[in-house]
Amino acid sequence: MSRTSLGPPGADARTELRTLARLALPITLAQLGLVSMGLVDTAIIGRDSVQDLAAIGIARSIVFALTAFGMGIAFALEPLAAQAIGAGQPARAWGALRSTMRGCALLTAPSVALSLAATLLLEPMGVEAALIPRVRAYLVGHAPGFLPFLAYIVYRTFLQAHGETRPALVAAIAGNVVNAAMCGLLVRGDDMLEWLGLPRLGLPRLGPLGAGLATSAGSVVLAAIVVASARSRRPASAREPVAAGTIFRLGVPIGLHLSVAGGAFSLLGMIVGRLGAHAASAHQIAIGLSSFTFMGALGVAGATSVRVGHAIGAGASPRRSALLGLALGTSVMACGALVFSLAPRALVGLFTSDAEVIDIGAQLLHVAALFQLCDGVQVVAAGALRGAGDVRLPFLANIASHWLVGFPLTLLFGFALSLGAKGLWWGLTTGLVTNSIVLVIRLLRLTRRDIARVA
Repeated sequence: MSRTSLGPPGADARTELRTLARLALPITLAQLGLVSMGLVDTAIIGRDSVQDLAAIGIARSIVFALTAFGMGIAFALEPLAAQAIGAGQPARAWGALRSTMRGCALLTAPSVALSLAATLLLEPMGVEAALIPRVRAYLVGHAPGFLPFLAYIVYRTFLQAHGETRPALVAAIAGNVVNAAMCGLLVRGDDMLEWLGLPRLGLPRLGPLGAGLATSAGSVVLAAIVVASARSRRPASAREPVAAGTIFRLGVPIGLHLSVAGGAFSLLGMIVGRLGAHAASAHQIAIGLSSFTFMGALGVAGATSVRVGHAIGAGASPRRSALLGLALGTSVMACGALVFSLAPRALVGLFTSDAEVIDIGAQLLHVAALFQLCDGVQVVAAGALRGAGDVRLPFLANIASHWLVGFPLTLLFGFALSLGAKGLWWGLTTGLVTNSIVLVIRLLRLTRRDIARVA
């Protein structure tokens, strides 16, 4: 099994940067694999039906808003496992993993129920009535994959704390293969077989329901691979249990943090449905492409969280790891911003041939080129703070930035000033700018002093 060699905390800047990059690269590739599952679905559905693509975009917005809270509970493992490994306490890391999984399991049924209940709000919000049954169909298909996806996050985080990154990458590749094959067959039925030159078997076209089921199957594959890999790290000695209260004390603020930020984008995904199927489809493509490049910064954030946690566990200062992580994450996102600026129409054209969707999508990618940089800064800063166990202020900063600054401007630009989908995106970009500034200031102040381990 591959294991990334992690040097001791407090190494010189060049060594630490290399360590961050070696750890971040496979994490990033695994994250790209996750987003690729959504992009494959978008490409298959986008070529088949603008209406289905719009519905799935809205459904995924709902899913993300609710999955974000569960991911917060999963990410509670980051500081606990990384600091335990840094302190030479693998049994505590395993105990934290078990407690984190129990917390995620408790959230599954309520989250699935809330996702379906959220569809009752779509018609009052002005979403086209014809799209709503398709939204519900996708959510039903996606429901079986909710807990397996969270299990993937939990076990991947545990492995990352040990420097083991290959299992998550292998899982992402396998999940993509399963998702792509099943999505094509379940969404398009016999038409897919005919396109492949195979005989028709009477397979029905399931549309959004098929796309949701394919995603669930991919999530099961993701979880199975990392769970099997993590078992090799199960300690032979007695485990050190971690109280459920500790998991929720860390996980709830992280989950609220992610939900506040994700909820703003999720609500945007629903609101954009008021502008029609073409705008909703363009939004789905643009947000998918933005999410793809965002995985680079998310990978760096994961690596930075691990290194910050290791440093604190070993009694060293995490400041160098945190600042180098910020520099690396910003550099990665600058590359994505450049691509979006130079070839927006070509990128959107990979997913649809509809001229109106391409026009709107290209405008959105121009906005995305700017918010890529701010998004990279804020996610790496949040990762560093998470590794230090500092989870409350990032949550409060997200509320202020996205809901008191960004969202009011979203409504102003999108509707009051009649700037359409592009105006909606400009509004939320202001929230990202504000949040990135607040989190960087917090990180700089926190790392000036000694930081205690998470109890």
